[in-house]
Parts: sequence; C-alpha cells; structure tokens
Amino acid sequence: MGAAKPAGEPPESPGSAGAAGGAAAPAGRRIEIVVVPYDVEHDDTSLARSPRELLEAGFQERLEKLGHRVSVSHVWSREEGDKMAVVSSVALMTARQVARARSRNRFPLVLSGGCLAAVGVVSGLQRPGRRIGILWIDAHGDFNTPESTPSGYWDGMSLAAVCGRSLEPIYKRVELQPVSYLSIAHLGGRSLDPPEIEDFARLNVLVVPPGPKRLERALPELEKRLRRSPELYFHIDADGIDPRDLPGAHLPEPEGLRLKDLLRCFGHLRPPTGMTISGLDLERIDEAGLKKTLDGCVKLVRAALRVEEGPPREAAG
Repeated sequence: MGAAKPAGEPPESPGSAGAAGGAAAPAGRRIEIVVVPYDVEHDDTSLARSPRELLEAGFQERLEKLGHRVSVSHVWSREEGDKMAVVSSVALMTARQVARARSRNRFPLVLSGGCLAAVGVVSGLQRPGRRIGILWIDAHGDFNTPESTPSGYWDGMSLAAVCGRSLEPIYKRVELQPVSYLSIAHLGGRSLDPPEIEDFARLNVLVVPPGPKRLERALPELEKRLRRSPELYFHIDADGIDPRDLPGAHLPEPEGLRLKDLLRCFGHLRPPTGMTISGLDLERIDEAGLKKTLDGCVKLVRAALRVEEGPPREAAG
C-alpha cells in the first residue's frame, strides 16, 4: 500500500484563518482536507475509497471556487495486520495531522471512510488542552460498547469511544480526553439499537430524531449544550441526511434529516473548529447521484463555515 502524495501547500495568506467561535467566518479560509481512507482497519472497501473519489469528483476545486485556499494530506497506518494496531495507528496519525493543521491556522476538514476517524479528530482538536463540544449527525447511534453491540462493528462504537466508554486502547493511545455527555448533540438518528436508546437516556445525551419541527423545538437545548464548550466539532455521517438530498451514503436510511433543515441549524451555532464527512459510498450511485452528493457536501462545508461565494483562487500546488 503506497501513500498518495499530498497536494502542495498554498502560500500564506495574511488574515485568511477565521477566528473560532462567534462571528461568521470570512471568505478565504485556509482548509486542509485530511483524507482518512479507512473502513475500520480496511483500506480496500468502497467505503474506504470514497474520500479519494470525492476529491476526484472535484470537491477540492469546488471549495476553491468559494474563495478558500485548500491543501490535501493523507493519513496512512504505520501498522499492518492486527486490527487493534492498525486502527490505533490510523487514529494516532489522524490526531497528529489535525493538530498540525490547527497549529498552522488551517481548518481541518476530514474525509473518512467510517466514523471511527472521529477518535483521532477529536484528540487532535483537543490539543493542547482545548474542550470540544460535538454535533454528531448519523442515522445510527454509534454509541454501542463491545458488550452491547449486536454486530461487533467498531464503527458503531465511535461516539461511545469519543466519550470514553468504548474501545479504550484506541482512545488512550491518542490521549483523547473523554467528551462530556452534556456537550454532545446527536441528530438524525433513526436506526438506533435498544441498548443505545437506553444509554443515551440514562447518560442524558441530547438525541434529536429527524423532522423539522423536532429540530426546531430542540434548538434552544441544543444551543445551550454546545455553548458549554469553547470549540465545536461537526461530525457528519452521510446516512444522517435524507438520501433524497445526499444519495451517496453507504447505508442510506429513508426519512432522514433534510439538508435545508440541517443547514438552517448550522446557522444557529458558531462555526466549528473541525469537521468530518464520512460514510460515503460513491461506487453505488450513478452520475446524477454523484453530482447531488458532491453538491450536498459543498453546501455542508459552506454553511458550517458561513461563507458566501467569493472569487476563485488558484488550486493549491
């Protein structure tokens, strides 16, 4: 397995790094797309290949047309074979890449095969000593533990790991500080396992099922909880959004969050300091579905960073 070379880094642009928290971000953010091409420990599934395929479809160029300066880096495991070793290595490399992007005043935009990348992303955003609130968008709970999971799939334990209640060897390897349950909002869930439903309620995690009225009613509590932390992380699994708006999800679930409602929700929150888009499977859709998925992903980034279309910039490199 050979690592693809990241795109060349753009020159410094004074004042182009938006301030975290509060006011709308100016046009011309410096973004580092961090590609994490893994489906748990696998790098050879359609889920793992989709981050690179989204780039090949023109994602970077579309962001540059919004006025951003965009560079691309890739994460690769330094381990082979053993599942725990590979996943821990990927998490560690992701954390380092995200922290490095932040240290250079770049917005880390992570494209990952699965949700488990969030362990590394959150650890990287926390360095040094930052507290992070999380907006987690997913059709599934991702809140299982090895004891409660019906499938054994580690991706279904991602949010639980970020909270320090699952996959302990991984989150300890990256020195993640467990995120408070009161600083998390889970949106779009409609395929939750019974143990997840019980644990969400018992641990007082805010869970908002799809539906514009539900989301509108939950907004005051959602804003209150996410204000508890100085910085925000948006984690978006494509299946959290209705497949009519984002058809390229790996596990599409009907009756999801409508994209327009989610974008409106973003407008009530301060811009995040990091963001992940995961769970795409672009090999299962046609050209029209790919275009719609690409458009949707660009809209998510634009709304999260609150920028309007600006003059195009030259591509990085």
